[in-house]
Amino acid sequence: MAGQSLIYSNARVKAMENSLLTSEKITRMAYSDSLGDAIKILYESNYGGGYTVDNPYAYNEILRAEESKVASFVREAMPDKSGLQTLLTTSDYHNAKSYFKAKHCKNVEINLLLLPQGNIDLDVLDESIQKEDYVKLPQEMSEALKQLDEALREEKLSPRLIDLTLDKAMYKDILLSCKKANAKSITKYWRANIDFINVSTMLRCKKINADINFLKENIIDGGEINDYVLEGLYKESFDVIAEKLRYTSLGDIIAVGVGEAKANKALVEYEVLWDNYLLNIFKEDRADIFSVAPIAGFYVAKKIELKMVRMILTCLKNRADIKEIKARLRGFYA
Repeated sequence: MAGQSLIYSNARVKAMENSLLTSEKITRMAYSDSLGDAIKILYESNYGGGYTVDNPYAYNEILRAEESKVASFVREAMPDKSGLQTLLTTSDYHNAKSYFKAKHCKNVEINLLLLPQGNIDLDVLDESIQKEDYVKLPQEMSEALKQLDEALREEKLSPRLIDLTLDKAMYKDILLSCKKANAKSITKYWRANIDFINVSTMLRCKKINADINFLKENIIDGGEINDYVLEGLYKESFDVIAEKLRYTSLGDIIAVGVGEAKANKALVEYEVLWDNYLLNIFKEDRADIFSVAPIAGFYVAKKIELKMVRMILTCLKNRADIKEIKARLRGFYA
């Protein structure tokens, strides 16, 4: 039954791949004369199921509608305990942060922070945090929220602590789910993502000459490159860092990021290559209807597409140079 469900879901996702924006449409958006002209291309593509806005500056409403549509599809399509649920876990933890900050921090507008529902019903998440009763939430999220409640009582709570505590719990939750599902491609995706995040954290800390304890606080467990390696490399030169990490599976991409950090540049090319690497993990098996790769690949492709569209629209809104847009364009799934 589970196999039939997966085959059916993969057949659906094959049809939905046609909804992904082509390179031609993305290029047209990037070269649009105005924000309004770029949004017309989204209308042509039935973005957000045909969602429209009166004011082009409200484009985030269209993107949110599209993201909600895709998240709903994944919730419906994914077989139980397949590991696919981890793709929506990021929304769960983001929304937990949002509700917690809205409750305890000043000047937080919850409607501007929330992402579309992930695995956990938004009402359940909201009620659990309001009542400080976490029995309906995943164990790792529950433990993290209890830690934050304790930090509040000790007057140590801060927005940064909220983000850091829940992020670490999220990746622990994700990797445990992947292990239970024995989902190799999804596990590879998340472990690589952790490595990319940790390396970029190290490079940014190094650029501002932060104390090594600050780096230690921010490193996430679970990647191929462990914390001892990152901490040991922290005081080395950029060239030594690139050489020492050269033989990891992400060595070539890390070298690009190190080069950008050494030149005191933003990690633009590094982050583009990061997204492209993650997308290619599923791209190789996109035709395998007996695996979760087609669904995972489509979802990751859509998330990267949404990132590109948001970036283009924001650049057009702020009248950024076209070179800034082109430098940030990602690869395509098709």
